[in-house]
Amino acid sequence: MTSSGSTGGTSGAAKKREARERLAAERAAAAAAQRRRDLLVRGGIVALIVIVVVGIGLIVVLTRKTTVDPTAAKPAGVQANSGVPVGTASAPVVELYEDFQCPICKRFEDVIGATVQAEAAAGHIKLVYFPLHFLDSNLGNDSSFRAANASGCAQDQGKFEAFHDEVYKNQPTKEGAGYTDAQLLDFGKAAGVPDMTRFTSCVQGQTFKGWVDAVAAQGETAGITGTPTFVVDGKKITFSTDEGTWKQAFLSAIGQG
Repeated sequence: MTSSGSTGGTSGAAKKREARERLAAERAAAAAAQRRRDLLVRGGIVALIVIVVVGIGLIVVLTRKTTVDPTAAKPAGVQANSGVPVGTASAPVVELYEDFQCPICKRFEDVIGATVQAEAAAGHIKLVYFPLHFLDSNLGNDSSFRAANASGCAQDQGKFEAFHDEVYKNQPTKEGAGYTDAQLLDFGKAAGVPDMTRFTSCVQGQTFKGWVDAVAAQGETAGITGTPTFVVDGKKITFSTDEGTWKQAFLSAIGQG
């Protein structure tokens, strides 16, 4: 009886030991798996940072390579290497750098676009629009470039602001969806461009390609790194994340607040 009890006890102890060893092995395996996951996550973050940094570097390099043809065609009323001037005031000069595919640009248009245009119409500011196209390289299309060219075509017939507003009003909800030439022509028609045959030829033939490049080059010279950027007499306006303060910030910057 004693011998039998001893064997049973030994067997029970062995089973407990095996159970503890299995549990320890499972915990070790789980810990190792977690370490691998942590390494993958950290590695992914590092890789993402590298991609972002490299991407920014490429954008900087590409934008700095913009060349300007001084003989390129310009829209009516536009000076070389300059944006589209609006209003009769001589000062203060408000430069507005935008990209027609930029969602936050649309948001600014929705919130204070009418105020900006009204101040120019009232003779309080000289407003100069600079349509950039840096987002094309980010989004893998050429919609910003073509929209900028089309805005020049509209300016050539005195309809820049109306066209500008139509583009933002119809900006795709999905970033990167872009604009087709047919849509740009529709925007011109909705904006009241008087000679649609001429406008169509200008849009499809990219008549103002050289001017669009000149505007991009001017943005580089001005140190513009994002859109929208408002510059008043050479000084950038800083806006908070609170949309409710944007109008007052703009009016204060131009001395109307």
